[in-house]
Amino acid sequence: MIFKSKAMNINFIDSVAFLTFKELEKYSFVRHGYSTRLGGVSKNEFKSLNLSFSVGDDTKLVNENYDIFCSCLGVQRYNLALASQVHEDKVTKVSKKNLNKIDFTKFEETDGLITSESGIVLTTFHADCIVIYMIDISKKIVGLAHAGWRGTVKNIAGKLAKKFITEYNSSFSDMVCAIGPGIGKCCFEVSESVLTYFRALNIPNNFIQFSRDDSRIYIDLLEVNKILLLREGLKNENIFKSDICTMCNHDMLFSHRFTGGKRGTNSAFIFIS
Repeated sequence: MIFKSKAMNINFIDSVAFLTFKELEKYSFVRHGYSTRLGGVSKNEFKSLNLSFSVGDDTKLVNENYDIFCSCLGVQRYNLALASQVHEDKVTKVSKKNLNKIDFTKFEETDGLITSESGIVLTTFHADCIVIYMIDISKKIVGLAHAGWRGTVKNIAGKLAKKFITEYNSSFSDMVCAIGPGIGKCCFEVSESVLTYFRALNIPNNFIQFSRDDSRIYIDLLEVNKILLLREGLKNENIFKSDICTMCNHDMLFSHRFTGGKRGTNSAFIFIS
């Protein structure tokens, strides 16, 4: 495995590897990351650190992967707040009173999570869909969102930002955001019908890339999410994009498109330490 990135670092704890944004590492009150395939016990197409119970993997092995994952983070399973994702735009505020005291807690029909309380590990799941990390560096609030193409066109990134405003009276000027990893513009080919949803956003067309003969259409999901966040009011200098494509790096990260759906799931996490 060869890892090359200007935006992200790869970190190892024992045999477990996870990615972090260099820009987010500057803030000592927050820990974040994006899990890789490395360091778990799952087999075959789920090899090895699969963190999803819904893709056909052995439940016992997934539970063991969670124990490994939590041990690396230095947290207990009951610290985890999981988004039960449905490709929509709902963002849920999480507090410790909402959490199960024994095991992780799933928040149903939710693709975004936000909290101001320390020790709550916000967790979303990805295998090409984009992750949005968000921090209020003044009030010390964190948020996380799962943005596939459907969530992107429904502006879940903007709705996550607005949740900071409505719940905590944050200021856009204090918000820092990192976008990705996820499938890159190099690989996210779409149909004309899907492109129609993106054109309806009325944003510049620089997120569209055509093949040389114009027979294939590719969309830059990371750039679309960035444009939508700029539209909300975040500062350009406070938004950072990953340069890691999950499909191009399928040996290190699970990719739905590369495998035709026969795969495990990566996990994104963020918490106030």
